[in-house]
Amino acid sequence: MAVKTIRIPQNRYEDHETNEKLIRLKKEIHSFRQLSHHPNIVNFYGLCFNDGEAMICMEMMDMSLYDLYLVVHDKKEMFPEAILGYIAVQVLEALGFYSLASTFVGTIAYWPPERFEPKKNEQNTDADFQYDVRSDIWSLGITLAETAYGSLPFVDEHNRPISRESNRQENIVTIQNCIMHTDTDELIKRCFGETYSENFVKFVNMCLEKLERRPKYNALMETVFFKEFIGKIIQEDMANFLKKYEEDAESPTDGVPKSFPSLIPNQPDL
Repeated sequence: MAVKTIRIPQNRYEDHETNEKLIRLKKEIHSFRQLSHHPNIVNFYGLCFNDGEAMICMEMMDMSLYDLYLVVHDKKEMFPEAILGYIAVQVLEALGFYSLASTFVGTIAYWPPERFEPKKNEQNTDADFQYDVRSDIWSLGITLAETAYGSLPFVDEHNRPISRESNRQENIVTIQNCIMHTDTDELIKRCFGETYSENFVKFVNMCLEKLERRPKYNALMETVFFKEFIGKIIQEDMANFLKKYEEDAESPTDGVPKSFPSLIPNQPDL
């Protein structure tokens, strides 16, 4: 079983920020319950509380996508486009089943640029902006780029890669700045080069468009890339691909495979 822990906001005085965080926590738990009904999503087993943390218990997968792409790239191999296509199809079918993003939560590296741009209402105060499925579409694009590239697809001002393992405040600020000023053409060229097909690159480019031009899942399902891979790669093909790398992906300390990351990764500052 995999356990996702979320710190519960605690404040002796009720305030707007604390209430908002509790509302987001409730919505995330609701999302897990709803998504677990879809075959492409890990099962939700239940929820418990311990020492100021909510512990969301989920099905444990044989290998995480992160561990998988690390092993593939460590072997100096290209991550196959067919497997990336399989992942894209499975995620989009799940998004079509249930949209996650009424309020956006998750690891900051996968937040879309609009998450950092406060929306103003007519009184010029922060508005309660409701994020729709296009936030998840951005996250999908970043995930595909990361998997093909072998690390987060962002670089700092010195053109150095940014580690997803670092939670230092300066690293978080750097990631936020990279997201807000993403040069999609540069990112795609650096991550995919001339290795992947034009249809795949176009698909990812659509995922990383500005909000007003970014399609929802149903439009992406009409793309040539999606139609090319739906049904082409089956679960057995994915399982066979995993078997090639699962031994190398086991943790060197305990030998226990890590859990597959959910569509809503851990939120460190909730």
